[in-house]
Amino acid sequence: MSEASRFPTDAGDEVVFVVESNSSRETKAWGRRLASLLRGGELIGLTGELGAGKTCFIKGLARGLRLREEDILSPTFTMIQEHHGRLGLYHIDLYRLEAPSLDDMGLREYLFSDAVAAVEWCERLREANELEMLSIRISYAGASSRRMEFRAGGSRYHALLGELRRRFS
Repeated sequence: MSEASRFPTDAGDEVVFVVESNSSRETKAWGRRLASLLRGGELIGLTGELGAGKTCFIKGLARGLRLREEDILSPTFTMIQEHHGRLGLYHIDLYRLEAPSLDDMGLREYLFSDAVAAVEWCERLREANELEMLSIRISYAGASSRRMEFRAGGSRYHALLGELRRRFS
């Protein structure tokens, strides 16, 4: 593969998998890879600066769920977009909200459903640190490269991240 090296590590009880992507195509490919392992009911929290690639990753995730990539837009103004493919996908963007809670905008129903919930700016959610989820932090590693840190929060996500590492590293 053309992607830069991957660095699986264990930091205490936290499982971390780090990947460097050198293009939007590679970032989307990691989204597709993750989607191939999803069964429904997963919570994926994405963090990173504006323009780092959160929506790009979700486009790949959506494609892996048999959705049209071009239907995935940054939901900054609509905040929640619902898509239906192999599994349902709730694309949620908390950027415009100060410190929402699970009970705001019906978030609880979206995050704990049979669909996949992908939440951009997840760190803004008041209860984020209390939730079991797969966290993905995307940061700039260069002009066109990105560093993606996958962190498993909870046994379900440890198993998911372990499978991602086994199959694709």
